Amino acid sequence: MNTSGSGVSTGRHRLLLGLALGACASAGLVAGGGAAKAAAAFRVTTLATGLENPRGLAIAPNGNLVLSEAGRGGSGPCIPSGSGNTLCYGSTGAVGLFDRSTNIYSRALSNLPSLAVQSSPFPEGTGLADLAFNGAGQLFGVFGFGGDPNLIPASGSPLFGKTVAIDLGAGSLTPLADIAAFEATQNPDGKKDLNSNPFALVVRGNDTYVTDAGGNTLPKADGAHQVSLVNVFPDEVVTTPPLPFPFPYPEVPAQAVPTGMTIGPDGALYITQLSGFPFAPGSADVFRYDFVNPVTRFAGGFSNLIDIAAGPDDSLYLLQYSDDFWGPPSGRILRLSLLDGSVESVFEDLMHPTGLAVDRDGTIYVANAGDGVNGELLALTPVPTPAPVPLLGVGTAFAQARRLRRRCGTLSRPRFARARP
Repeated sequence: MNTSGSGVSTGRHRLLLGLALGACASAGLVAGGGAAKAAAAFRVTTLATGLENPRGLAIAPNGNLVLSEAGRGGSGPCIPSGSGNTLCYGSTGAVGLFDRSTNIYSRALSNLPSLAVQSSPFPEGTGLADLAFNGAGQLFGVFGFGGDPNLIPASGSPLFGKTVAIDLGAGSLTPLADIAAFEATQNPDGKKDLNSNPFALVVRGNDTYVTDAGGNTLPKADGAHQVSLVNVFPDEVVTTPPLPFPFPYPEVPAQAVPTGMTIGPDGALYITQLSGFPFAPGSADVFRYDFVNPVTRFAGGFSNLIDIAAGPDDSLYLLQYSDDFWGPPSGRILRLSLLDGSVESVFEDLMHPTGLAVDRDGTIYVANAGDGVNGELLALTPVPTPAPVPLLGVGTAFAQARRLRRRCGTLSRPRFARARP
């Protein structure tokens, strides 16, 4: 569905606005060529660069990391997107694999379907949108689309809008559930313009849950790959923020644009939303689904949420694509505690990040600069905060210095090195 009459349709900035509108290196405390800044203490490592529209992240049972690259499209065929851009097909998508034993990133599966704008220095695109493992360690994925699902037969590949089973060893994909066809036939949110953009997936038992950012829905595919509706995310009236073009309405109904998902520490499913045009700051929420009762709004007041991951500290980590959709590309990571509901910013000044994962040790992985073909994969490893020096210890140091003066006849004033963050 269109997010508004403005022509913005799936809810990403360059990558979202267009569709909705090497090896281990560079360890340090800044990332992305100075683009990322820590609000807490992290050691930042760039694991890979030159990624083509990086999207979803998943951690394998052996600790390796897999990443979906939506690709850069190609020479065609070409179709219109939901926002009026022209997207051209090419087999340029991939499943990336970062091997923690070798610290090497490689494309474990290549030549996957991709659609992207070609007449742009930032060829934002769609393709393999997300990856997830089931309890048995099998890998699954979902392909996005970002337009009228009835155009998929002319798009260059029948995989768009579908969930797939992925066998990296055999180098194969098996199509499973057709999420886009469900939008085409059911149109659950009732919008005039059909739009399907499967965005994220979570596998729980035999069921696969998918956010459709274009359809504003949460569909579920069962073990027989039959699709049913779990939830429709309704529009919400928001105050129009300052826009870079004339717009006459002080308020406008914004579509939900559901994005990331994760199973939380409490076993419930948590879903983020970007919130559609006019992308008002503070209009994005986190929703909760306990698999029994209806989906409920869990927390709010966020901006442009694009992904979510569960941490080992009874927290949810939220990825903001940008603090201000129309402003600088200032993404950040927030920590939402499930214990007391507190929210804190833990990492700032990312550049249009698109994917998030957190391992059992608390290391955060981010797909950064995800709106083109110069994306990067970052690892943010927590740095233990040094314990404060007790006052008794300081007094003891001065007492020792006085004793030395009596022995040596001089007293040098102790100098204390300022701890680096």
